[in-house]
Formats: sequence, structure tokens, C-alpha cells
Amino acid sequence: MRIQVISLRSAVARRRSIEQQFAKIDTSFEFFDAICPQDALDHIEGYDEQEFILNCGRGATDTEIACYASHLALWRQCASGGEPFLVLEDDAQLDESFLTGLLVTSCIIRTLGFVRVSRPELKTSTVIDQMGPFHIHYCRRAPLLALGYALSPDVAARLAERGGIVEEPVDKFLQRFWRHKEPVFAVTPPFVRLSDLANESDIGERHRTGPDARLWLRRAVRKAQNSVLRTLFNALYLGKLRTARQAQATVPAATNALRVP
Repeated sequence: MRIQVISLRSAVARRRSIEQQFAKIDTSFEFFDAICPQDALDHIEGYDEQEFILNCGRGATDTEIACYASHLALWRQCASGGEPFLVLEDDAQLDESFLTGLLVTSCIIRTLGFVRVSRPELKTSTVIDQMGPFHIHYCRRAPLLALGYALSPDVAARLAERGGIVEEPVDKFLQRFWRHKEPVFAVTPPFVRLSDLANESDIGERHRTGPDARLWLRRAVRKAQNSVLRTLFNALYLGKLRTARQAQATVPAATNALRVP
């Protein structure tokens, strides 16, 4: 599995932190030079401001679009290269269990497709398997934060195809699995967390639009729709999981049947 760390060339302190952490565990990685705001539109298919406002209550910042474009570019690289990626942002802090977690994730990524390696919402996840000290969860309600995740080439291709137009921040796009149709999994305990460098965000100021009753109503309807679609997606997946468990002696043997189209 290739490890890709998204980082601006100018982020000297963050890059130094990442380099020191990987040197300490003698593990190779690559920096992906983050796309700058002035170049972002060359790497996406478009920006739908009305949808972004509907999803977030505000328009996107230039830096948010650039962040999205950077992740999108890596999905395309992963899809074309045929090898799973572990994608990290440069404010990541590697846990002592990183190498073991990386091995576990490498074993399951081609089957499960998309696996978060930073903290999931444990109250809204279902344990589907265990490998050594790690539990594998299906996220019934995926959290925000695109700090660290692994993805297979097949899933990367579908995310790139379905997410070419920016309608929300990248972490919210990944969170809404009922829209991009890829179930989200996680390993716990997480082996990547936010470092103290995360306190200095590069996203910039985000300003909500002024009071607008029609927008408030449309957002309320959208949130209700999302809730219904998430519930239906979860019911479909968990139903397939129960069926697979009845048909197979172990969950790992059944996981190929658990992909939700």
C-alpha cells in the first residue's frame, strides 16, 4: 500500500513533522504537493455554489476547493495505478500502533474498499470483524475529517467519477456514503490522530450566508432526505451482513458479498 501525505510545499513545519515520524518507524511515504487555490479549478470538473450553500449554509472558500481537488487528484492516481493508497493529511500524528494498523488495513482494503484509520464515531458503528488487537467497524454514521483513510483502486475510481463536481467539503463528501454509494469502514483503535499542528488551519475564514427563510427550509428538507437515505443504506448493508453471517462460518469469508452497489 502506498502512503501519500497531502501537504503544501510551503508547509515546512508540517512536512518536517511527517518526515520525522516516518523516519522513526523506518517506513517510506510520498508527499503529494497539495493543489494551490489558484490552480484548483484545473483539477475539478466544476464547482456548484448553489449545492454547496444548500449542503453547508455558505459558499466554499478557495482553500476548501483546493483541498477537495488534492484528494480528488489522489483518487485518480490510485485508480490509474492499480494499488491501494493510504491518504494522510500533513497534520497527522502517527500512533505507536501505526505499523500493525497499516498491516491490518492492507489485508482488508481490497475487500472493503474504503477504511478510515482515524477515530470513527463508535456509538454509530457496528463491529463486523476483529484482526489481532484491531476491530473493524462498519460506520452507520461516518464522522467528518479526512485526516487519514485507505482506499482501493476500484473505490478510488468510483469516488473520482461521482465526486468530480465540488458540492461540499471533501470530508463531508466522504461522510455521505449514501450519496457516493461506497460503504465506509474503520479500524479501531485508530492509529492516526490529529497533531497539535492542526490548531493552525489552512482552510481560511468560512462565513455563513445571512438569514434566509427559504434557504433554512430547503436545508431542513435536505437534512431530512439525507437522514432517510442514510437509514435505508444502512438497513440494506446490515441486512446483507446478517444474511452473509448466516451463510458463512466467518465474516471475512463473507465480506465480498457485503459491498453495496
